[in-house]
Amino acid sequence: MADDGPLQLSLFDQQDLAEITSPDFPGEQLVACRNPVLAADRARKREDLLAATAANDTASVERFVDEWLARLIDYDSAHGTQLVLTLSEYLECGGNYDASARALSVHRSTLKYRLNRIRQVSGYDLSLPDNQVNLQLATRAWRTLQALRRS
Repeated sequence: MADDGPLQLSLFDQQDLAEITSPDFPGEQLVACRNPVLAADRARKREDLLAATAANDTASVERFVDEWLARLIDYDSAHGTQLVLTLSEYLECGGNYDASARALSVHRSTLKYRLNRIRQVSGYDLSLPDNQVNLQLATRAWRTLQALRRS
């Protein structure tokens, strides 16, 4: 079911139980339960990234970046866009549209268009805390790897 639509498994990482109802569908509710295996796997990957960074293991860092950003990096290369940079600035600005648009020197509507494109290309829901943490780590690592390649 999760692979067929916009539902993302990371939704289950943050809460033990959520009941979602809508006045449009009286008497119906969606119940979401925590997925401890997925939560543990994501925590392990973050720990692995920190260990790789401390050990100067750039190959492991590149794998983490690739896992989270490959679709965006490939899209940027193929279309001459800056979706990874846009995502990085957006996350660094705490999700603030005005601050992000200023940092990127673009209009707010341009930023919103790019963020929508990022959601479409990456498949990630940027409002989920687990995604935000992993994407921010990945974009910071991406910037670091870019700087190392230039030096």
